[in-house]
Amino acid sequence: MSGAFRYLLLVGVLTGTGVAVAADKKSESTAGITGFDLKIISDSNPAKAEFERDIEETNSFRARVTGNLLSKDLSVASFPSGLSLNASASYEHNADIEELGESRYRISADWFRENATSSLAPFYRMSFGLGYLDSETQIRDSAIVDLSASVNFQPTDFFDSTVGASLEVRDADTTVFDTTKATVFLTGNFAPVERLILRAGFRYVFGHEVSTATPTLNIVNTAEAIEADDAFGGRAANRFAYLLDANSAIFEVGAGYLLTDAIEANLLYRIVSTTADNDIGYDRNMLELTFSYSL
Repeated sequence: MSGAFRYLLLVGVLTGTGVAVAADKKSESTAGITGFDLKIISDSNPAKAEFERDIEETNSFRARVTGNLLSKDLSVASFPSGLSLNASASYEHNADIEELGESRYRISADWFRENATSSLAPFYRMSFGLGYLDSETQIRDSAIVDLSASVNFQPTDFFDSTVGASLEVRDADTTVFDTTKATVFLTGNFAPVERLILRAGFRYVFGHEVSTATPTLNIVNTAEAIEADDAFGGRAANRFAYLLDANSAIFEVGAGYLLTDAIEANLLYRIVSTTADNDIGYDRNMLELTFSYSL
């Protein structure tokens, strides 16, 4: 079954489930499709390679649908709160390296609570998710578990900031893509005028990283696992994926504009710098343009 077909199948499941749940539990849930988005991505180094000979830029397109399966209002007095069960499905096509195409499916339990009486109006959020990545190259196929927690502060009507942490564990078909990553992050949003939002953020990632490159003695001695990567030519091209313990610093800046009450455009630029033992490292820049439609 192709990734595109699975994506369309899950869209249908989300729609059907939403109608059924909403019919049974109208007092608790507004189940159904909640939004669509289309993302255009320019990636300077999708292989996450260290040397120029292994670096090639790609462009890709991703479509995603999100849905709510069930929601429960837990609000008390001046403390809005809720619990929801959500799902999403996405399909990404890489225009330059088709073997990097993938579908992602995720279901999550999400909780939030807001302290409306505080001057900073802290908004707490926690999420637990289960997902599956279906790649055009089988070695990337993975089951994914993720957990995140964050708190958002809004000291003024035109500025807010979020601090949080997340953990992701990936169990792939091959050991080289078995990864565990922990991330801490700080982001800020500034709205100088109506409908326009300026964004900036910093993320630091601890844990495993997978890079694909022509093997060197340094790589072989440092890697926890190595596997031929057919997405970049495999053994014939002497391109191998290798698993490393690494740290990544990610800086991001961007802007969002509300085109209508339901449609938003966002432009985001990311700079990624990754380092590992034995002076192994790589740099990567990503430019993302996203159009979102909320129901």
